[in-house]
Amino acid sequence: MRLRMKPRGLRALLLLPTLTVGSVAAGAFTQLPAHAASPGTIEICKSAANGMTGLSFNFTWTDHLGATGSTSVLGGQCSGPESVAGGQVTVVEAQGGATVVQAIKTLPKARLLASNLTTGTAVVKAPAGGTETVVTYTNVIPSAELKVCKQAAANSTQLVGEPFSFSINGGAATTIDAGPYGAPVCTGLTQYAAGTNVTVTELPPAAHVSVSQIAVTEPPATNVVTNLSTRTVSLTVGSGVNIVTYTNQINVSAQKGYVEICKEGSDDYVYGNSFTFNITDAAGLSYGPYTVLAGQCTSAIQVTAGPATISEAAQAPFYLEYVSVYPSANYISENDSNGTATVNVAAGDESTETNVTFINDTEFGYIKVCKALDSANSNALAGTTFYFDVSYTLSTGQGTVEQEESIAVVANTFANGPACVFINDGLPIGSIVTITEEPTPNVDDLSGGTQTVVVPGIWSPSGTPGNDITSVTFTNQAEGTIEICKDAAAGDNITLGQPFQFTVNGGAPITVLAGECSPAIAVPAGTATVDELASTNFHEVSVTAIGPDGSNRIISGTGIAPDLNPIVVSVPFGGVGNETLVTYTNTVNTGEFKICKTTSATADGSGVLLAGDTFTFLYGYTVDAVMTPGSVSLTIPLNAQSGVIVCSGILAVLPVQQANDAAVTVNITEESFLGVHVDGINYAGNGNTFDVDGPASSFDVGIGVNVVTYDNEPDAPGGNP
Repeated sequence: MRLRMKPRGLRALLLLPTLTVGSVAAGAFTQLPAHAASPGTIEICKSAANGMTGLSFNFTWTDHLGATGSTSVLGGQCSGPESVAGGQVTVVEAQGGATVVQAIKTLPKARLLASNLTTGTAVVKAPAGGTETVVTYTNVIPSAELKVCKQAAANSTQLVGEPFSFSINGGAATTIDAGPYGAPVCTGLTQYAAGTNVTVTELPPAAHVSVSQIAVTEPPATNVVTNLSTRTVSLTVGSGVNIVTYTNQINVSAQKGYVEICKEGSDDYVYGNSFTFNITDAAGLSYGPYTVLAGQCTSAIQVTAGPATISEAAQAPFYLEYVSVYPSANYISENDSNGTATVNVAAGDESTETNVTFINDTEFGYIKVCKALDSANSNALAGTTFYFDVSYTLSTGQGTVEQEESIAVVANTFANGPACVFINDGLPIGSIVTITEEPTPNVDDLSGGTQTVVVPGIWSPSGTPGNDITSVTFTNQAEGTIEICKDAAAGDNITLGQPFQFTVNGGAPITVLAGECSPAIAVPAGTATVDELASTNFHEVSVTAIGPDGSNRIISGTGIAPDLNPIVVSVPFGGVGNETLVTYTNTVNTGEFKICKTTSATADGSGVLLAGDTFTFLYGYTVDAVMTPGSVSLTIPLNAQSGVIVCSGILAVLPVQQANDAAVTVNITEESFLGVHVDGINYAGNGNTFDVDGPASSFDVGIGVNVVTYDNEPDAPGGNP
């Protein structure tokens, strides 16, 4: 690659000091450059962009050895080459003019090491002996911004919040509300090129209102000229924010006029209520309070002519919807959220009065009634329409109202969650609503049937209450029907008519007489557990659970002994027509009895003297008024040892009680035997009563085997026991 040297670079090289090298004697000399800091070159340019052509800008530079220089550059041109010590060089554009630095660039691009647009500073690299570094500054004239502000004079507070309109250079009007004195309300910022001339004009305000002051921020604004009578100000906007503040005042008149205040409502809830008003007139005088019943007006009220502000006291649950003024030309402004209206009161008698009507509305809250199912077991209710009756005591004072139409809600499945319907189009917040669910066959309302709720909503004078929706949920359970019957085993007349107790799902005991059934019992649809409670003297034989078609509805428990109790049965949704019929069959407990005989040893211990002897026993019992007698003989075996026991077979199987609940008593008597006497009688078994009277005994039959044992021994000599 062949390097091309610019002439100015060559010229700079030729200007360097030289040294002479060689020998005078030899007559030969060679000149070499002297050692010095190797130079670099910068060139400073000013872009013509943004209207900078022909404008002059001043720059200084400082190289890394501290050498400095300065130059002036016209917009769109460059300085001559500036020789600097090779390395870093700091270039600074003088600030304070009408422009500011917008951008700084170098060529080559990588030689810009740092820049600060605010101070106009650039740190660049000027390589020693390399190509020059071109530094280009781009400037811009900073924009000016303008805003217009409005405040009420300290003695004209009635104007606070009132609207005023302005035009700039005859353009479209901008409206702002007046702020209090010292805290003006302002428009947004409008941008202009610095140096632009603008004229601000306040459009004609209401009668009796004038501009008392126009203030302008100087600087940045210049050439300010104000005219209070024409409500104008002319100025030249400078860079930065230019603020124009208008102060308005009420021109108090000694003349009087009349105003009349009326109250109306845009809904029926407003009527029947009274509202309170106050007036502040143009002179700052206060009037009131005045109480006005909805649908009526005050009499004509004399006040100072000019702007008057009427204030309505806030009153829940109402809000000011709008204000109507007659004549309409006297309307100045209104602030519905604050409940105020400002009107012009014309000077004159009552025939020229200003009529001001405040129209109020009612803030509503909203209630949803929801229908939920307790579980998937109640899905049979999905698609069923449930009805609710609604009444409400109004917070607006009109008493209690019964809603004419019931609310209908169609239930979802349990998985799909509650279904909801708004009870109406809204009610005054704070009203008390009572909702009652109408009964539905075979449905249990787990929510108690009636719920009371307050119409929600956080009252706001603006008419937009918060948190104004709530819901009331009624949870239902599908019911099935179960019926319990009690049978006696075939031929068991004792069990018939006896009371037996049952529980369903662990509830209160239900008593059913054998041979009868319980009333229909409503239970949650799905399954039910039936348990027969223990009953003295009776036991279960079998149990069945069937539906209307005879199908088996036993889910757990076979219904066959010993798997009888408790049982779990299926109970589908429905009434008696689809009930589950559970039938328990019971019978009376029974006992058997037998008679036994034993002997004791002789007095001298020589053996059993009664061996081979036969003893006869007479017995009898009565069951349900039927007496049954009997007898049995027992013989002591020959060669029997002392203490031998001889027993009869089972003499009878008897119920443990009679139909009248009396016990079955067995009476036994041993017939006398010459030379022998009864020494003792013992009973073994589950009977409750055992009595002995000489050779006679009796016992009440207990369940299972009952045994009566007689012990005999010979009489002593002389015939005595």
